[in-house]
Amino acid sequence: MSGLSQLIGGIWIVLGSSIFFGTIIATITTYFMRPLQRPARQIVETIEYNLEQLDDLSIEELDLLKETTDALILHVERQKEKQNP
Repeated sequence: MSGLSQLIGGIWIVLGSSIFFGTIIATITTYFMRPLQRPARQIVETIEYNLEQLDDLSIEELDLLKETTDALILHVERQKEKQNP
């Protein structure tokens, strides 16, 4: 084998492996990212379902939920203010 054929073979191996594994990674990433792009109606239905479960929470859990919700609302308001100065 000549040096040129070894160089071409080496480039082919590296390029082929990169494309192969890149395709696998892109496919897996796309598969797991699609559920995160849910329509607004599905998000609202999920929130409504979770709100129905509030009766099962203790007072401490409700307090923690309130604190978390207040912090989330403040965070969203700050993000909106940054976007619309």
